[in-house]
Amino acid sequence: MRKAVLWVMVSLGAPALADEAPKLVAAVAVRPDPPPSASLVEPEYAGTYVYAGSEAERAAVKLAVDRATEGMFGKVIAREELMKRSEIRPSYTIRLEPPGKVSVETPGFPPECSPADGTEVDFRTKYGDVVKNAQQFVAGALLQRGRTADGSGSTEFRLLADGNTLQVTRVSRSPRLPRPVEFTLTYVRQPVAH
Repeated sequence: MRKAVLWVMVSLGAPALADEAPKLVAAVAVRPDPPPSASLVEPEYAGTYVYAGSEAERAAVKLAVDRATEGMFGKVIAREELMKRSEIRPSYTIRLEPPGKVSVETPGFPPECSPADGTEVDFRTKYGDVVKNAQQFVAGALLQRGRTADGSGSTEFRLLADGNTLQVTRVSRSPRLPRPVEFTLTYVRQPVAH
């Protein structure tokens, strides 16, 4: 029996997998010239954010994986792979680098660096998956999108009005999954050391 490996975008998996990949890409089409308001939002995102979610959030990750795999053949293996790739990261550091690049970093994971205009770059994940990865600011949030032959996914980083709370929503889709995996995690900005 062949062991199916499902790829999940864990940074913007991301948030990930999908038979609806063309719809996802079309929904967040790249704009060559972002609106002026986007450039005012971007600098606010720079910083390091530490996971501050509750036990209920942790449980929601497992529930999302269970729900996405319910009723599928080989769900035990699929759940193991999805849980591994849906790991809650202890922190995210978002850096805005000239000229026009954004980098998302987590200890123990390769840094995800690409142009902030949504241009795709090849990226190798912690698990060895090669992903077409893109990042850009859309509707006031940093959106990462990734795709492979096995599916697609996104991770949305949305800074709340307090300027310190970061909501990270990860979505994973695959033609092999009956439903997408989707969950939201809470992170808090760390003060800058002087």
